Amino acid sequence: MRVIVIGAGFAGLLAGWRVAQAGHQVQVLEARDRVGGRVWSQELEPGNPRTVIERGAEFVLDGYDVLGAVLAELGLKLAGTTMSYYQREPRGGAPVTAAEVARCAAELAALAAGGPAGISLAGLAAAWPGSPAARAAYLSRVELTGGVPADELAAAAAADVTAGFEPRPSWRVAGGNQQIARLLAQRLAGRGGLVRLGTPVQAVHEDTGGVRVLTGDGEVSGEAVIVAVPMAVLRELDFTPPVAGPVRAAWQRAGLAHNAKLHIPMARPAAASAVHSVPGRYWTWTATDGSGQVQPVLHAFGGTAAALAALGVAAGPAAWAASVAQLRPDLPLDTGRALLTTWNDDPWARESYTALTTAVEPGDAALIAAPAAAGRVQFAGEHTAGDWAGLMEGALRSGERAAAALLAVRGSGG
Repeated sequence: MRVIVIGAGFAGLLAGWRVAQAGHQVQVLEARDRVGGRVWSQELEPGNPRTVIERGAEFVLDGYDVLGAVLAELGLKLAGTTMSYYQREPRGGAPVTAAEVARCAAELAALAAGGPAGISLAGLAAAWPGSPAARAAYLSRVELTGGVPADELAAAAAADVTAGFEPRPSWRVAGGNQQIARLLAQRLAGRGGLVRLGTPVQAVHEDTGGVRVLTGDGEVSGEAVIVAVPMAVLRELDFTPPVAGPVRAAWQRAGLAHNAKLHIPMARPAAASAVHSVPGRYWTWTATDGSGQVQPVLHAFGGTAAALAALGVAAGPAAWAASVAQLRPDLPLDTGRALLTTWNDDPWARESYTALTTAVEPGDAALIAAPAAAGRVQFAGEHTAGDWAGLMEGALRSGERAAAALLAVRGSGG
């Protein structure tokens, strides 16, 4: 069986690798000039491996079981960050402790579990009788993570898998998360698979004989296709026959998060730390890498379109870097060499990841993950991963699922 995979991110590459392992021919079409999609590792200072940064997805958290299995398969290891993704010191707003914010989070998660469907996180929080400062700090954190304002986020975001506030450990892939994509692409090539970079897809046509995928310079044919592109890009692909109305409606209801990252070199390493700018809706951290030492880099992540506009990201990193310098006067920051990464203006992403908004309806997750027609067209990507949407683990889980579904329908032999 000849299988075409659209998208060389984590989802597409793992799906392609699993199909190739089953003895089938695989060709991956990728619009970018690199593999990895929204996972992108780079040396902030070229030639200095101590400055490897993640311009996209970064943290490996509790429950990343598929990612852990893939790391073992590829011979990669995790590096602890020392700081905890889950626990951050709030600064810049009314005085509040991390413990007070954690209490707010726990009580709102409990309210969300028993609350009515369709309510926003802002609406849920308004009924919470606790500290206004804790509420503001909590909403700022969840907004920056979700990438949309609290009045658009569904209350269920309070129970997201990343929403913990206790000091649990977090990790990154030693040497860079993008190694997963690179090694999967190498494994595919070793099985005779092909990864074509710089090949954006325009349309997917299915008929009784198979599928044809139209690109900017021709077409590729096969018996089946796995589509693993971001939701914002997926919406614009042309499908023949058309995608079923309820499925396309679910696509349109999916929320698109707005996020950006900033990396600033430091004159010298500092202690591992995590500090949240409550009014700025961004957080900053310094963390250890595979060497066990703190990197000489300050990392920052912000979210919501309004917050990014206030930080002036459209004009470059300067305004955000200046804000970080005010937030973190304890660090020897070289703000003139700050590096900014945005995703919503990237033509092959147009979003940072999927956001759980109040527009999403019950059953949408199943519709988004469902194959088209007779199973020749399967869908993968973090947006198809249900509770794991928006995460590297979700992307990998979706790739495993799409490959298994395709093999079950189209056959598991070569």
